Formats: sequence, C-alpha cells, structure tokens
Amino acid sequence: MDTLSTNHMNSPMGHAGPGQTQFVFQNQAEDEQAGFDFWGILGRRKWIVFLGMISGIGLGTFVHYQSAPIYRSEAMVRIEPKDPMVMRVSSSELMLPSVNERTRHDKIIATQFTVRACFEANDLYGLSSFVDMSEDDAIKYVLNNLEVVPDREDPLVYRLNFKTFEKTDARVVLSHLILTYEKDLERTYEKESNRFFDLLTDIESQFQNNFLAINKKIAEVSLENDAPKLNGNSDLVSINIGILNQNLRSRKESLSKWLATKTRIEDAIQSGEEQMDATVWTLAQFNELKREQLPDAQRQDEASIARLEQTIDTLILEMNESLQLYGPGHRRIKNLQERLSYFQGQLENEKAEMALKLENSPQSLSNETVLRRYLESLQARISDTQIEIIKEQQEYNEFAQQAERLAIVRQRLDDLKRERGHIESLLLTARDKIIEIDPTGDKSTVDHKQGFRFKPLKEASLGERVWPLLPVLLSLGGVLGSLLGFGLGCLVELADKTFHNPDEVMKQLNLPLMGHVPVISQSKRYLVEDSLIEPIICTYHRPKSQTSEAFRAVRTSLFFNTQGREHSVIQVTSPTPGDGKSTLASNLAVCIAQSGKRVLLVDGDMRRPRQHSTFGIKSNEGFATVLSGQSFWRDVVHEVEEIEGLALMPCGAKPNNPSELSTSPQVSELIEQMREEYDFVIIDTPPLLAVTDPCPIAARVDGVVLCLRIKKNVKISADRATDILRNLGAHCIGLVVNGVGQQTGYGSQYTYGAYRAGYAYNGYGYGYGYGYGYGAGAKGSGKYYEEDAAKRKRVQRIEATATEPAGQPEGDLFESADQ
Repeated sequence: MDTLSTNHMNSPMGHAGPGQTQFVFQNQAEDEQAGFDFWGILGRRKWIVFLGMISGIGLGTFVHYQSAPIYRSEAMVRIEPKDPMVMRVSSSELMLPSVNERTRHDKIIATQFTVRACFEANDLYGLSSFVDMSEDDAIKYVLNNLEVVPDREDPLVYRLNFKTFEKTDARVVLSHLILTYEKDLERTYEKESNRFFDLLTDIESQFQNNFLAINKKIAEVSLENDAPKLNGNSDLVSINIGILNQNLRSRKESLSKWLATKTRIEDAIQSGEEQMDATVWTLAQFNELKREQLPDAQRQDEASIARLEQTIDTLILEMNESLQLYGPGHRRIKNLQERLSYFQGQLENEKAEMALKLENSPQSLSNETVLRRYLESLQARISDTQIEIIKEQQEYNEFAQQAERLAIVRQRLDDLKRERGHIESLLLTARDKIIEIDPTGDKSTVDHKQGFRFKPLKEASLGERVWPLLPVLLSLGGVLGSLLGFGLGCLVELADKTFHNPDEVMKQLNLPLMGHVPVISQSKRYLVEDSLIEPIICTYHRPKSQTSEAFRAVRTSLFFNTQGREHSVIQVTSPTPGDGKSTLASNLAVCIAQSGKRVLLVDGDMRRPRQHSTFGIKSNEGFATVLSGQSFWRDVVHEVEEIEGLALMPCGAKPNNPSELSTSPQVSELIEQMREEYDFVIIDTPPLLAVTDPCPIAARVDGVVLCLRIKKNVKISADRATDILRNLGAHCIGLVVNGVGQQTGYGSQYTYGAYRAGYAYNGYGYGYGYGYGYGAGAKGSGKYYEEDAAKRKRVQRIEATATEPAGQPEGDLFESADQ
C-alpha cells in the first residue's frame, strides 16, 4: 500500500526475529520529533479559538465605549552646553567650576521639585484636570503621566509628552513645565558665572605673586653656578676632567706595558743564557734596546738621562699652560712644580751615577748584565708612573665632585625656569579670561556664558487622543482571545482520550499500524445470489469495493510481517466490545484464502459466537466442545463451499466455563495440530478488557492482531489492552483501526489525505491505479457498479445477527457486526 513502508527492524514488543519487517508510516519519525501538534490541535479545536477571538473583540469594543478618553501633548527641545569657561590648574588642587555635559536633563525635569515649581509659578492647580485633587495628588498625577526621553540619534534633544483627560490641559502643563525648567537653568548658571569671575580674579593675583617668587629663586640659584665658562658651552671643570681622563688612560697603558716587559725580563734571567739572548734580541727589535750600544754602559745611562730631560720639558710646558688658565696659586700649579722638582733631582742623580760608571765600566757587557741594568731603569720608570697616576686620580676625583654639584644646581635652575614659564602661561590665560568676561573692567558688564543653551524644537501640541483606540482594542482583544481560546483548546486536548490520527495511535501504543477499515454502510451492502454468507463479508460479496481493498491492505501487512518468522496462527482480538474484531477476523480469513492459502477460521469467542451465522453454518460442536474433550477437532471443521481454501471451526454450544477452557493444556495441543495442516489459522477471541478468555490464547499463538475502533476513552482502553499483551509476553503484530469515517476527529475530519495516499472514506474517493476510479463521481464508476450489481442483489434489510436489533441474545451485547 502507498500509505505503508517497510522497516527491517525488531518489533516494538521485542519478539521480531531476523528478517521480520515492521510497518510504520513514512512521516512517523518526523512527527515524533515535532512533539507538539500545533496545527492538529488548531484544526480540531478551531471553534474554541474562534469563540475566544470573538469574545476578545467584544470585550475590546466594550472597553472602548466605557473608558474615559486620554489626550497626549508632545514637545521637543534641545539643551546643549554653552562654551565652557574652565581653567584646570595641574600644579595646584584648584578645579574651577565647569558645565557637566552629561547632565541628565530628562531626570531633572521629571522630578517633584521641578513640577512643583512649575505649578506654583503658574498656578496650575486650578486646571480642570486637577480641580478635584490635592496639591500633592496633582504633582503625583503629573509625574506618573509625564515622559521625558532623550532622542536616539541626538542625545542633546529631549522628547516630552504628557497625558491627561483634558485636551487643552495637556498642552498648558507641558508648555509651562518647559519654560520653568529653562528659567531655572538660567538662574542656576548666572550665580555660577559670577562666582567664577570672582574666583578668576583671585587666581590672577595668586599667579602674579607666584611668578615674582619664582624669579627670586632663579636669581639665588644662578649665583651658585659660579664655574667659569669656555666657548659659551662647557666650563673649565669639564675640560680638566677630559684632560685628566686622557692622561690617566695613557699612563695606565704605559704602566701595563712596562710591567709586562719587566715580567718577561725576570723570567728570561731565571731561564738561562739562551732565553736572555732571545729576550735582548726581541727588545732590540721593538726599539726598546739598541744591541750594538748595549755593551757601552754610557749609552744606556745617556738614554735614561735623555728620557728624564724629556719628562722635565713636558712638565715645564704643561705648567706654563696651567699658569695661563688657573693662575700661580692654583693647586694644579703646585702639583706640577712638585713633580718638576722631583724629576730634576732624578736627572742630577743619573748624571752623577753615569760619571761614576764611566770610570769603572768594562768594554763589553753580558746579556744578563744588560737585562738587569735595563730592568733597574724600567723599575724606576714604573715607580714614577705609579706616583703620577695616584696624583692625577686624586685630582680627577676633585673635579668630578665639582661637576656633580654643578649639575644639581643646573637641574634645579632648569626646573625653576619651567615652573616660571607654566605660571606665566596660566597668568596670561587668567588675564585673557578676565578680559573676555569683563572687557571694560566693570563687574556689572560680566557676560554670563556659563550654562546651557535652551532651544525649543517643537512647541507643545494640542492634546491628541491616545486611548482608547478602537482598532488597537479590537486587535488586542482578538489576539488575546485567540490565545486564550487556543490555551483552552490545549486543555481540552489534554483531557481528550480519543485518538486523532494514525501517528498518535502508533506513538501512544508503540505498535505498528497495519491498516484502516472504513465503515461498511448499510446502503452499500450487496449479497451474492443464493449465498448463505452474510453481506458483512464484503471481501466475498464485493471484492472490488474500497472496503475489500482495506482488508487486503491488512492481509499484505500480515504477509510482510511474517517473513522470516513462523506466523501461521494469528489471534484477532480488541480492547472492548463493539470494536469489530469478528468482522475483521472473518474478512481477513477470506482475503488470505483468496490469495491461495489454506486458512482455518476458529471462532474462539465462547461468550458470543457469531462466525457460524456469518458463514451460514449450523453446528452444536466446535471449539468449546474440542477443548472440553467432547469432540475431535477435525470432526468439527467445516469447509466453506463458496470460498475455496477457507475452513471454519465454529464455537459450538456456549460452555459454562469459558475461562477455564481457555487455560486448559488442550489449547496448545490444538494450536500445534492446526498449524501442521493449515497455512494460516485465524482465531477470533473476545475482547481483552471484557473477559480473561483471550489472555491464555494470546500467550500461545504466533501473533496477535489488535482491532481498535476510535471512540470515547479509547486511549485508556487501548493502553490497558497493550499492557496486558506485554505482560503476557504475547507478540502483537500490529493494530487495525476499524470504522474509519464514523468517529468525529478521526474518521469524519481525519482522512488518509494527510498521508498523501488518496484515502477519503467519507466520500469513497479511493484509487489504486486500475485505470478507473472507484469514487462516486469518477469516470467509469457507473459501469463498474453495474457489473458488480449484475451478479448480486441489493440487501435492503440486514438480518438481526448482523445489525444489533432489539431482542438479541444477552451474549450479543459484547459486539455488533458493523459498529
């Protein structure tokens, strides 16, 4: 069938074996995800939503004509700060007053102080809107109905509106409120401007005093900086530091070199003649010694005397330069004189020693003698250099201390000058401000520039009616009424215990849906001539009808569901009486037999048996007598002559203990024996919730088909029935919904069209692609029914066994033929 799809999965009951197919609707998974069936509830309960909408509209109309009108006046102003008169002095704690550009005028206007000032200044208490109110109540009323908000695009623009019951009063109150706030701003900042002018005058005097004090400090500090200048940039202290630093570096380099030479000579003397010869040769190569003159001791002494004379000449030159710079009494001159005297004494000593050596010297000297004499000369030079380094280092430290002190003095002088410049700038600014505010020097001409500029952009309008508005009330009432109606519809839906669509059935019971069977109308029943089978067996009397196709759809589902599993014994039952399970069992058995299977229909309803009358068979023996041991089962089986392949085991005489017979061991044996001889065994049993007879049988058959009719409280009965089957461990193959098109909300309003399958049982518009339609208005439908009626006669009256007339036996109250 188009409305069914196969899913190779385990049955919801957990009994499906490998290869078994479960039948579900294609959109079941989507509906499970949807959860809340909004459109379904709206379609089923639309009358409640419509009633709620009408009630809301009526209530809105009533409110409109009963409510007093409210009028609103609107205005718009721009409040921006004027040019600020502000002086911020970073070097002091003084902060002059300034306009706060973030002032929330909307909060200030809508305050009790401003509103009260407006009422008192303009005597607004006599307006008709406030004539019956006290002063405090009038103020509170205005504050509650006044709204002041900044504009979204320009925060300096404020929108004001006021609502009241009088059209003119709204305009008057809003106009006076704007004027009152404007005057209040002018008075407030007029005082601030005067105070600012006085304060500015005091600050100008204070800056003048500070400026004079700074100049005095600068003069005092300048006297401390008494170091002489050279070339207008650097003083003599810096020059001397540079010269001494250069001399110290040169002397230290020479001292280091001489110490290294001394060490090398000492090592050579200790190493032997060969090393001494190499050392003498090396010194000669670097012009420290002249080897050809070394045997002559006089040459060495003359070289030492020459060096002393050169040192004395250098000191004399340096002393002459210092005399020009410092004068004769300076400490450096004294140091140079002392050094000059020292070297002059050394020169005299050297000359004396040289004369003595000349008297006793041999013609040639050894390398050791040469090196030792050179070492003595080198040691004298090292000692003299070390003394010079110590003296110059002391002199360098003195000049460095003088330079540090001068740097501190100069830094202080620079700071004072910067502070003087800053104070001078502030002084000039203060004077310019004073001239700007008071050009003539007379305080009476002060320009009050401090404050805000108040500019009306829109005058207060005449009161416009804003409430009640009929379109708004009608729309609001309709929407709220519809929502309330939908809420009531949801509550009714929750209280409703009826299924509304197939997906709801499957979701509630967690079982696959095998098919739907429409109502078998009285006017559509035909009977094959001379047939003993009742017209309710439409699969025999009208095999091409829509109802027959519905039963074949159930047969198809059953065939697919039995693939890969032994499902030859099927029980047909229902939750409650009147669900049509006997009609389903008989028509299903006929359909299976028409497909070429050997089928045995067993009437297991020992409370109200009716299969024997349906097929026109009379017998006092059957299922009940077989279970009680009075008959053999093959002896009570009757072949239905009109339907090939179909056999019937009637119930027989009604027993007094049907429940006990259903639980007897003979049931299992009988089922096994019938399974061996027939392809399918269909057992019609009583309803599950009415009696306990079907429960033992359900636990022993291969599968159970549950027939369900949509009616009041069907959810409760269906849940209980499926719970019973689960507790028994029975395998429920699926559900069959019977009587579609009869029940409100499922049959008459719900159709198969929701699943795009073409079902519409109310109008019998049902097509299967045979090349012609079966609907009443379909092309070719008249010809089809003429052929069908030609071989059958119309049944005008349904027998008592098929239509529940009055006077039925008591057992017939369990179930009707069609209902």
